[in-house]
Amino acid sequence: MRLPAVIAAAVILAALSAPVRAANLLPGVFKSGTKQAAGITLGGPVTLNADSLSYDEDTGIAVAEGNVEIGFGNRSIRADRIRYNSETGDAELVGRVHYKEMGDEFSFDRIELNIGTELGVMYNGSIRLATNNYQIQSEKFEKIGARKFRIRKGTLTTCPCDPEPDWKFEVRRSEVTIDGYAVGKDVTFKIRGKPVLWLPWAAFPVKLTRQSGLLMPNFSHSGSKGYSFQLPFYWAISKWSDATVTLEHMSDRGLRPEVEYRYALTPSAGGEAHFTAHHDRKFDGDRYRVYGKNAYCNGDGWTSNAKWDFVSDDPYYVDLVDEDILRTGRHVASRAFIGRGSGENYGALSASWVQDLQDVPDDNTVQRLPEATAAFLPRPVGFGGIEAGGEIAAVFFYRRAGDRELRGRSYAELNRSFRLHPGVTFTPFLFLDLLGSTPTTDVYGTRSGGRVLPGGGGHVETDFRRTFEREDGKRLVHLVQSDVAFRFVPSVNQTDIPLTDQWARVTEQRQLTFSVTQRLLRLGGADNAAQGGTDNVTGPYELASLALEWALELGEREPTGSPYLDPLSPFVRSLRDQIDVAAGRIGRQREAASDVFARFQVRPSPPWTLTGETLFDTGRGNFTLAALGAEWKRSADHRASLEYRISRDLAEDLNGQFAVRPVRSLGLKTTMNYSIREARLAEGTATLTVYPRSECWNVGIEAGRKTRPDISSYKLLFSLRGIGTLGN
Repeated sequence: MRLPAVIAAAVILAALSAPVRAANLLPGVFKSGTKQAAGITLGGPVTLNADSLSYDEDTGIAVAEGNVEIGFGNRSIRADRIRYNSETGDAELVGRVHYKEMGDEFSFDRIELNIGTELGVMYNGSIRLATNNYQIQSEKFEKIGARKFRIRKGTLTTCPCDPEPDWKFEVRRSEVTIDGYAVGKDVTFKIRGKPVLWLPWAAFPVKLTRQSGLLMPNFSHSGSKGYSFQLPFYWAISKWSDATVTLEHMSDRGLRPEVEYRYALTPSAGGEAHFTAHHDRKFDGDRYRVYGKNAYCNGDGWTSNAKWDFVSDDPYYVDLVDEDILRTGRHVASRAFIGRGSGENYGALSASWVQDLQDVPDDNTVQRLPEATAAFLPRPVGFGGIEAGGEIAAVFFYRRAGDRELRGRSYAELNRSFRLHPGVTFTPFLFLDLLGSTPTTDVYGTRSGGRVLPGGGGHVETDFRRTFEREDGKRLVHLVQSDVAFRFVPSVNQTDIPLTDQWARVTEQRQLTFSVTQRLLRLGGADNAAQGGTDNVTGPYELASLALEWALELGEREPTGSPYLDPLSPFVRSLRDQIDVAAGRIGRQREAASDVFARFQVRPSPPWTLTGETLFDTGRGNFTLAALGAEWKRSADHRASLEYRISRDLAEDLNGQFAVRPVRSLGLKTTMNYSIREARLAEGTATLTVYPRSECWNVGIEAGRKTRPDISSYKLLFSLRGIGTLGN
């Protein structure tokens, strides 16, 4: 605790200066690097003000009286009277004693302490810690050790309201260890002055660093688990790692423990791993799940990351996992990657494993164990401004059903950019794609195969902008960027290549692609991040944006019959192909003109954001994909959004969020996903939160409903600011 050192240093300065300026208002700044007393070095400028100062050389007692105020760096202390005995090291501060440091505050009627032992007593006052808004009041604080206090008749709250806190703990006796626990006896929990809970003994964390201990429990109910109670224990293993062990009791399925381990070696190197296993009464069998992720990056160009998820059985995600992407997915992928880049070169080694969650195994689901890739970014070669780049890849395909396969692929490209006009660039290019494949097993008589695929094309890029000055000093900037590209890919024989991934079939192309992007920016104005931007006073604020893309095939082509997306297709074609594959329209004859893709965003005023996107089929005159949304947001507690989205032959949904505080003491939040096609609510939640008198504490209830599969859940929520939350 730095308070004794501050008091001793300030009073010693007063004693040294008293013979010269006694009984006067004594402002002053003392460079304290050379002054020492009682083994204390003053490490910064100190200011002292007092109505009167006195110093008795015989007794070594210095006294400062009347509006005493001492400043020491970012700390300050005020009192009516300060008395310091340099012989014994005893100090006494009397009358409206107030100490402040970096938002932390101490206020007492009287303080008695010894500078040498750093022990003492503080009478009738309070301590407020800004970090977690703790406020502790007591008739008597005794400092009985370096980091230990004894409190008599005290209260603890993080909600210091006048005249009575919304909630508080009253403790008859307590011992507090800084960076440890406050252990109290005869503890009463009160809400608005009314006792609601009494405990003969209780412990509260007083942590300045991470510490091991129990976390807030959670209660919930769902149709799959029944009533669920979770009790987590936090383990601070070291400065760079920790773990959480959670015991969950499910009334329908039994007891399930889970261990989560986390580490952070550096800001760019860390990860987590989870493991859980239990006997499921409802499933009548043993079940487990192992999942996690990690990322690593260092200054030498090495990077690695991994994400894995393995379960004991296919229905595990439906029964026990909340994430919809896992509960409704047909496959779950685990991937690992390590790579190193230096300048314009990059190499990587990766592996992936896909767990099939469907009843009928999919022979096209293969495991890449492993895959090696080397990429070469474009760089000048020879003379004339020509650049070359490419990549080399090799992969081993493993699968339980079907032949296993070793495949190699290389891609090289030459290009040259010409500046036709300021803001206009023309770049022609040539490429060569080589692929070879050979089976490593002979179950179905798969043969070796390969292809040589040349191609080329070019694109013209434009980039124009115009600035408009406004009378209020702000500027509007209009940006227009466009790209007109042509790509030629000849038809080659690929039928002898096993249809294992997207590179097994590349469709012939004689294709033009048109894209244009427009943005309207405002410069020189600040907008609240919560109202739709991360912009600051000097940064740009995007008022509106519009992106368009369209492709035109200039010749006839035959579909390859591949269920995978063509890796050389433009975005507008790939997006349509994804929807067709999901809807089962594989092998359809592609029209010469693609759909038109458009995306826009408009911010007419700070609270409002309008968004939309579409994939419009000009041949049939209908929408392949369309979405239109609006959001109004002033804060997290005052917002509303609604989005309509349709994917032809797949889904038609309404998605919405709504949050409001109709009165200060009441909060309402809802989310919903309504399927128009199926005429039912796919998913929704509703939360009611009550803030009885302030933001310091709240109680609430959350109800959730999912229909794929049919699950209802309920949660009770209770939160004390600075203490924790129950139910989330």
